[in-house]
Amino acid sequence: MTRTRRWFAGGLAALLGGCSAAPAEPADPPASGTPPAIAFTAKVAVEGQTIHISYQLTNKSADEVLVLDRVPGTDAVYVVGRSGTHLVEIGRRAYAMPDTDKVSWAQAARVGVTKLPPGESVDEQVTLALPLQRRHPYGDDYGDGTIKLPDPIEQVVFCVGVVRAAEAKGLAADETLPHLSSTTSVQHLFCSDPVKL
Repeated sequence: MTRTRRWFAGGLAALLGGCSAAPAEPADPPASGTPPAIAFTAKVAVEGQTIHISYQLTNKSADEVLVLDRVPGTDAVYVVGRSGTHLVEIGRRAYAMPDTDKVSWAQAARVGVTKLPPGESVDEQVTLALPLQRRHPYGDDYGDGTIKLPDPIEQVVFCVGVVRAAEAKGLAADETLPHLSSTTSVQHLFCSDPVKL
């Protein structure tokens, strides 16, 4: 091998070795067990530079459930990408604390709940401006760089988290649950059909 070829091969190896994948969304494992009996309908409409969401969720089960729908902040929703896709999830739900040794949090973020007895319903509307901005209860950087939404975003979906009241762990007096795996492991998601953006 000539000196030029060795230099090129070495430089290429160093360049490729130095490349790392863009920071990705944290793992989002599904809940265990069967979901409660819930009737869920949602309409997601994209109109100009706005996304309009309307939904109704009815508790058809024999026991009280908690709807994780009181998200703090102006838009009152979370916005995250689904890894490996061009789909963005707009959600009112819980997330697990990211598994990282590069960032620590003094305490778990929390999401408010609505107690829903058997037969009761919640009807809500949400309006979001485009372009969408990522919003996660633990921020955008877990020590490996800023996590961004897919580019381009091709579809959006809206999801609501529901937990059986009897399975909720850490329900506080202010009717909030922690964004921890103890919540997500018993949280069941009810989602709209994906809509083209």
